[in-house]
Amino acid sequence: VFETLEAQEMLWLLQAVMTPERENTLRSALATSMMGLNALDIETLNNDEHAWDAVVEEFDGYRQIWRKRGVMPMLRALMSARNIAENLLATAGGERRLTDILHISELLQEAGTQLESEHALVRWLSQHILEPDSNASSQQMRLESDKHLVQIVTIHKSKGLEYPLVWLPFITNFRVQDQAFYHDRHSFEAVLDLNAAPESVDLAEVERLAEDLRLLYVALTRSVWHCSLGVAPLVRRRGDKKGDTDVHQSALGRLLQKGEPQDAAGLRTCIEALCDDDIAWQTAQTGDNQPWQVNDALTAELNARTLQRLPGDNWRVTSYSGLQQRGHGIAQDLMPRLDVDAAGVVSVVEEPTLTPHQFPRGASPGTFLHSLFEDLDFTQPVDPNWVQEKLELGGFESQWEPVLTEWITAVLQAPLNETGVSLSQLSDRDKQVEMEFYLPISEPLIASQLDALIRQFDPLSAGCPPLEFMQVRGMLKGFIDLVFRHEGRYYLLDYKSNWLGEDSSAYTQQAMAAAMQAHRYDLQYQLYTLALHRYLRHRIADYDYDRHFGGVIYLFLRGVDKEHPQQGIYTTRPNAGLIALMDEMFAGMTLEEA
Repeated sequence: VFETLEAQEMLWLLQAVMTPERENTLRSALATSMMGLNALDIETLNNDEHAWDAVVEEFDGYRQIWRKRGVMPMLRALMSARNIAENLLATAGGERRLTDILHISELLQEAGTQLESEHALVRWLSQHILEPDSNASSQQMRLESDKHLVQIVTIHKSKGLEYPLVWLPFITNFRVQDQAFYHDRHSFEAVLDLNAAPESVDLAEVERLAEDLRLLYVALTRSVWHCSLGVAPLVRRRGDKKGDTDVHQSALGRLLQKGEPQDAAGLRTCIEALCDDDIAWQTAQTGDNQPWQVNDALTAELNARTLQRLPGDNWRVTSYSGLQQRGHGIAQDLMPRLDVDAAGVVSVVEEPTLTPHQFPRGASPGTFLHSLFEDLDFTQPVDPNWVQEKLELGGFESQWEPVLTEWITAVLQAPLNETGVSLSQLSDRDKQVEMEFYLPISEPLIASQLDALIRQFDPLSAGCPPLEFMQVRGMLKGFIDLVFRHEGRYYLLDYKSNWLGEDSSAYTQQAMAAAMQAHRYDLQYQLYTLALHRYLRHRIADYDYDRHFGGVIYLFLRGVDKEHPQQGIYTTRPNAGLIALMDEMFAGMTLEEA
């Protein structure tokens, strides 16, 4: 189900609900077929400021529902307000699409109970779209309707329903009344004769037959085009089966034989008398008790066609983590931007004074720290109430509020490189949070070739474990935590919450370089640089890598210390020749051609 259009549209929808103030994400959600708007509708919204503000306010309301009650109630509210179910069901294939949407909603709700934030859930969905598990039973597409299947139902349950074709294979069967249970003919009270007097049994049998006749009427009137009845000379007595049958005791036999017992031949005569232009009968063919055998004379010799060319590599969308998961145990966590700190360590030793180095470690705390900088206005002082709210939503104790407030402030004010720029100097105009990119891979990308290239140009890569992944062709998708502009140059920044030691002194340049090598963050920033390089090349008329690209900044959050400004900040700038050759490699050009 994650391979469907509905999954991708659901991702755009969640992104819009998470950040309705961002026009591009909201516009992407409104343009989905799920929302049912056309180009004219969206253009009208673009030109009407009040209407656009109303939509932003509407989606902000959905965001509040998501935060307070969960993703499923939010999606239900959105679908109800926008009449999504009604609109889809009015279109061809709408039932299939609605089933997929509800299925994905259930999977999101289940995943949301295990994840810490809305951002984590969006990343979860994005990752499953990139790498769906077709073998997982929960991800198998569900049947949107059973109306096209053969349905086996009781006559009782078919009341009020209609079917194109109806088969009643056992309609001459009946259940003999074995209890003298009936209703008094005068008072209409229920009576159970424990003595089972013959007259009481007869009255109970009459009521049984009346009920069977009513059900027969229901069964015969369910079909639109055709109704088939299976009629057999039913004999309930033991021993000799010749002579009169018991069909006359059934509801159908009552109508065919007028309640008179007859043998099989008499039953056939009654059926033949009933037939006309609209009613036909035929005798079922009896088998010869021999198993069916293939007729060898009718079997033609089959020859397989000869393969004329080699099949191409499967084209797919993957991610950096998708490549690394095919390696041999390297602890990669570069996409979707989550840092798994010191695997398995999720608790700290209690000390009198709390510090950032004691903040819980692991995937969930890493996601939490990462999400703080997605929502933060860098130019404003850190609001302790905002931090407190984030801690509560993340499931952390309130005692961390003063620590986290001071910690975030230190990160925002820390000089990032030799220019002295800090996050606190970046306005919304000069930064882009969570910049999404796609890198086309025109020809199969081979790990050994890419590894050899980056080792040649980057000393950090030369000391890394080897890259190992299956060759891939298609698109490589990713997110850059932060892209910002300063003094005419563009920088990319990535947040890391890795724990390297008990205090900031552990976050030396050598220690951070070792962590970069262990996790192969070198390839991450090289791919990020290539993506940003291609983007800037198309957006800046006189673009030049050396003049416009400032470099890469890795912010090891736990190591940032206002007393030691360079601790916890790792900077680098990939060689221009490396980025040029990577650009050509991803474009399908060989290095000899380059």
